[in-house]
Amino acid sequence: MTSTSTAPAIRVAGAGDTGTVAAVLATALDDTDIAHWLVPDRSERIEVYRRYFDLVTPWFVEHGTVYVTADGAAVAAWVRLDGKFEPEIADYDRRLAAACGEATGRFVQLDEDMLAAHPDGLAHDYLAFLGVRPERQGQGLGSRLLREHHRITDEAGLPAYLEATGRRNAALYGRHGYADTQPFHIGDGPPLYAMLRPPRVP
Repeated sequence: MTSTSTAPAIRVAGAGDTGTVAAVLATALDDTDIAHWLVPDRSERIEVYRRYFDLVTPWFVEHGTVYVTADGAAVAAWVRLDGKFEPEIADYDRRLAAACGEATGRFVQLDEDMLAAHPDGLAHDYLAFLGVRPERQGQGLGSRLLREHHRITDEAGLPAYLEATGRRNAALYGRHGYADTQPFHIGDGPPLYAMLRPPRVP
């Protein structure tokens, strides 16, 4: 007897998916500790996060690998790097200020502190963002997205790096082979947890 899976398929996002990807990330990540620090007012946070992800998502679609489930409930944005993460987004400073308004200084601090903590001189794949719509969390979609790309890092013999936004997320990533390196604070805000996953040999 053949079983039929109801899990949504996963595909690589294209230019036409940037709006969907940005919307999922803005919705999925707006209730983390770092989000509360970046934009304390929740009503403002939703709009700021949407504008922020509208700004950065096209770069990942063009230069990295962005996965999206067929039902648009979950996304993950990866990029292959030889060292630190320093994307070149046209007119970034002005556009970041336009997107983030009064929160701009904290987003700049986020960029600076994440850059300082990012591994240098190490070829790796960087998971910049993974998000699942709140109503679909706890259904294994995040794990499926991780496994989708870990096949690639393992085949390439490359480690994977990410920053977990809290201990709960860090525990999820730990189950997928990531180990804590060094927690670091964003300015006077909450910590992020730098995590590295060595490639697994088949």
